[in-house]
Amino acid sequence: MFKGNRRKRNMKIKVSYDGDGVDKEDFEPFIKRAYFENVYIKTSKKKPPAWIMDNRVPLSESELLKTASGFFIDLLIKTNIDQIATYGVGATTLLGSISVMAPFPIRTGIIRKEKKGSGRDRKVEGSLDDLKPILVIDDLINSGRSVSRAIGALKDYGFSEKKISIAALMFFDWGNKEKRLNIGKKGIPFYYAMKISRKRRKRKRRRIKKQKTIDKFTRIRGVRRRRT
Repeated sequence: MFKGNRRKRNMKIKVSYDGDGVDKEDFEPFIKRAYFENVYIKTSKKKPPAWIMDNRVPLSESELLKTASGFFIDLLIKTNIDQIATYGVGATTLLGSISVMAPFPIRTGIIRKEKKGSGRDRKVEGSLDDLKPILVIDDLINSGRSVSRAIGALKDYGFSEKKISIAALMFFDWGNKEKRLNIGKKGIPFYYAMKISRKRRKRKRRRIKKQKTIDKFTRIRGVRRRRT
C-alpha cells in the first residue's frame, strides 16, 4: 500500500517520445497518469523514492490502454510478427487488449516465474509456435531482469534467439540492460515508445564577491598587515 502525489509540471524525469511512430500528444497523458512523487510505502523501511512510474494506473483506463495497445499492434504489423508473450502478470492487461484490438489473429503466451506444479506443469503458458518469430512485450523495462528471464524461458521452450524481439512502452535509459538483454545492432531487436531519463541537477556556482579594501589592509597567513 502506498500513497503518492502526482505532479504535472516540473517532473524529476525527462521523457523522450522518440519511439517509432510515437506521437507525444497521444502518450503524454499516459506519463502524467503513471508518474507519482512523494511515495510513502507503509511496509517498507527503506527511504521513500523521489518518484515512481506506476503503469497500472493508466493501463486500467480504457482510452490509455487503447493508446498503449495501438503502439504494439503497429509494431507487429511492421515486423510481420503474429505472436506475443509477457513475463508475469504486470502486462497481461496489454496482452489481452492487443489480441482483441489487432486486425489479424494473434497467439499469446504468459511466462510464469516458476512452473505451476500441477496440471501440465508448464512455465510458458499458451499456444506459442517456436518456429515463428515472437515479440516479448512489457510496459516498463528498468533493470531488464524480468525480460531476461522471459527470454531464457522461451529458449527453454524451443525458441532460438534469432526469433525473439523485445518491445516496451517505456524504459529507463540507465543501467546495464543492453548487455544483459543482448540488445543492439547485432543483438536482439528492441523497440520502445518512450525513454525515461534522470534530470541532471544544476550545480549552483558560488559567486565570490570582490571586497573593496578601504584601508588598504591585506591578510598574510592570518595576520593583518598594512600595505606600505
